[in-house]
Amino acid sequence: MRCSCPDCRMPTAGPDASEGITNTGVAAHIAAASPAGARYDEAMTSTERSEIKNGIWLCQTHAKLIDDDEHTYTVAVLEDWKAVAESIARLEARGFEVRRARPFRELEKKIPKLIAEMRDDIRKHELTREFIVLRNRRIGYNPGTTPFFTYFIEDHNEVMSAVKIMIHYGAIYDAAFNQVPRYNFNEDFVEYLLATAPAPCGDGSADFDSTAQ
Repeated sequence: MRCSCPDCRMPTAGPDASEGITNTGVAAHIAAASPAGARYDEAMTSTERSEIKNGIWLCQTHAKLIDDDEHTYTVAVLEDWKAVAESIARLEARGFEVRRARPFRELEKKIPKLIAEMRDDIRKHELTREFIVLRNRRIGYNPGTTPFFTYFIEDHNEVMSAVKIMIHYGAIYDAAFNQVPRYNFNEDFVEYLLATAPAPCGDGSADFDSTAQ
């Protein structure tokens, strides 16, 4: 009872105000039931078109989207969505939690120098999760007893832009305190840093070079 689109997975059923059930899901056709429909396959029989094999469960938004843009949402794409959704449902029914992997290697390609320094810091101090950003090394800051890393604007080009991108990727989250830019690492990102070697990134001499934009 979730949308089969892997980027959506929106629940499509729940209770209503009268102790009944509301269902916003759509049993959509992969290949259309009529010649005017999206992805119609004239080689299919009418029985094949009505079989569950030719159906996919979607939220109303994606049910409309796949028919409005059949060139993007081909039969192959929808069959892959369905196969993945059914595999996830089988695992969830057995008590597993299935999450989409974070694209941290793609993030590292954007800001290799900063992430390389973060990886080195985390490997030396595996229990530290906070970091702050200061303009230069001449600025002193004492936040108390919580350990933290420090990254300097003078060392990393456009470091605050890099931080925003890392937030968008789910690698870190804002933990601002005392008007000092302060952030925490998410555990998924820490595990990535500890488990992986640096991504290929040329000579790694600077972040945000003009060719990477």
